[in-house]
Amino acid sequence: MKPLSICYITLNAEKHLEKSLQQSQKLADNIVIVDSGSNDKTIDIAQRYNTTFIKQNWLGFAAQKQLAIDNCNNDWVLFLDADEILTDEAVDDIKQTLSKTSQASAYSFPRQNWFQDKWIQHGSWWPDRVVRLVDRTQGKMKPVLVHESWQTEGNIEELQGAIQHFSFENYGELLLKADSYSDLSSQQLFEQGKTCSKWAPLSHAFASFIKLFILKQGFRDGTEGAAIAYTNGLGAFLKYAKLQELHRKNNKGNT
Repeated sequence: MKPLSICYITLNAEKHLEKSLQQSQKLADNIVIVDSGSNDKTIDIAQRYNTTFIKQNWLGFAAQKQLAIDNCNNDWVLFLDADEILTDEAVDDIKQTLSKTSQASAYSFPRQNWFQDKWIQHGSWWPDRVVRLVDRTQGKMKPVLVHESWQTEGNIEELQGAIQHFSFENYGELLLKADSYSDLSSQQLFEQGKTCSKWAPLSHAFASFIKLFILKQGFRDGTEGAAIAYTNGLGAFLKYAKLQELHRKNNKGNT
């Protein structure tokens, strides 16, 4: 098996970090954690698992993850969020993949999302593929404010073992994330010089809801599926409404 490093970025991540590290230790001795100021038990947990622990003020999602990747010892890196846990099937897939010759420079995993005491099976939350296992010499994190991802010119292959994701405790957290991510998304569009029509917030919100709730069958997840589709629609609405707001403020400042 090719040598593997695993890295995380953390902030008050005590709830799921230990279980995630237990699985990660089945694959790698070199585990790097970049922490942006935790005041819970995150540091204690990291020390118990003999990780390389780096304190770093928040740089943004992409830059923080790139820093963690850059501090790994090996070229093959698995990067995880602290609320993501490898299934045993994913562990086996990674072992098999790194034990054979392959032309791929990165691998994606399906991600199972847990919400309101059940796995969400439809909409945008399954299979929710994410690239996590990478050859760091053949790519880098895309330098964006939000929805950061690995970019590479090499081949990306799909693995079947899932990553379990425990991101939201309640509906309130779902709404808060929609609001905070729309701040970053609108700022990103504004910095890129993008504009939108006056109807864009409504049209994007409607299209997002229909896509997730109807076309991707989010309705089959019941109330939770409706909440996820609605919140995604709300996030799309806020993204473009806030973009309009930024342009109004900018125009007033220039007059």
